[in-house]
Amino acid sequence: MRKIIFTLLTMVAMTLNAQTIDHGAPSRMWTVPAVFSVDQEVTFYFDMTDTGFKEAVDLYLWCWNPSEPDAGNWENSSDFAKLTYEGDNIYSMTMVPTEYFSSGASTMSAQEVYNYCQTADWPGFWSRLKTKDGSEESDVFQAPDSRSEWEDFKSSGSAYKFYSGIKATGFTEAFTIDQPLTIVLDPAQFTVAGVSMNDFTQKAGFESFQLHSGLDDWTYLQNVAVWVPECMELTKISKQTNGYYTISMKSPYDYYHFNVTEQKETGLETDTEIENLAWLVVGIINGDWGGTSADQSTKAGQAVPYPDPSFSFFPSTIGLNDIITLTRQYNEKTAGELTYEITAGGKTITGTLDGNRDKREAVINLVDQFQNVSAENIEIVIKNAGGTNVEEMILPLAK
Repeated sequence: MRKIIFTLLTMVAMTLNAQTIDHGAPSRMWTVPAVFSVDQEVTFYFDMTDTGFKEAVDLYLWCWNPSEPDAGNWENSSDFAKLTYEGDNIYSMTMVPTEYFSSGASTMSAQEVYNYCQTADWPGFWSRLKTKDGSEESDVFQAPDSRSEWEDFKSSGSAYKFYSGIKATGFTEAFTIDQPLTIVLDPAQFTVAGVSMNDFTQKAGFESFQLHSGLDDWTYLQNVAVWVPECMELTKISKQTNGYYTISMKSPYDYYHFNVTEQKETGLETDTEIENLAWLVVGIINGDWGGTSADQSTKAGQAVPYPDPSFSFFPSTIGLNDIITLTRQYNEKTAGELTYEITAGGKTITGTLDGNRDKREAVINLVDQFQNVSAENIEIVIKNAGGTNVEEMILPLAK
């Protein structure tokens, strides 16, 4: 009997030890291209700031729609599901969705994946991020897809449209220097050399369409040089399965800060205040410019930088009979959970500032903590999750 009881207790302990630790879903997600087709290579980005995972821990994708490629491997995720750590709590996964979701344990073909992802019945890329052994997992989330953007462009009736930014916060046509950008063109309407792109492709010797462009009226140039293969690859406007053409950038800064034809920096900086993008489409025939669209100019928006950290305390004059509030806003991306140390008269108390990256705060009753303590000064130290001091000060105590 004792052996049975011992065995049952052991099984219960093993079950408790195997419980998965739940964390939050990504605080932000975006894709490059900003607008993409599921049979096109795309990079998904996941910002895991304030989710609860340890910084830089290896994370894996667990996705079950449109299929479940890593089914059966919850306790030992496959290498193909591993994300890349980009730094600053950001992870990425690069894939061609039709290939990814027709591999591994999936029974769907690439064509079946593509067809399913075009239907209204498809619920989207439902996913979690997890550690390899499944001991920690994020909340369930839906990774971005582009169905609504394709519908938006179709219904707009426009010959072209800019999609800049992150889907979760809303795309804008006024692009900014630091946000992903996709330009979508309708080949039935957009004209090159006086004819539609569709008609231009019927010209003898047609090879491709390229983007000849520059920020601020060609100041920061990325020209179309047919003799430079790297340039032709970078500036190529690609036809998607749905018939539309697109060209995408990780960001305008990423695209324009280095001219690949001249192999030199253009002088563009990450904080340059840009005004517009001057551009035109070049049709390549027999290895040379065979015609262009009319010159275009698209107005830029204004990038909004994340504010610098800001620390404050209340009341402004502190005594040991006070209740004080410590607040730190706009914390560094890798700061994580903040802790405080307050020292007076040889006694130190510690605690945590609750909240998220935008605002972390703690309310401390000094009356309860420092009874019968005599001191002239109080020392306040704020540490980040790695134990590094991010704020420290010594203040005189009110009498």
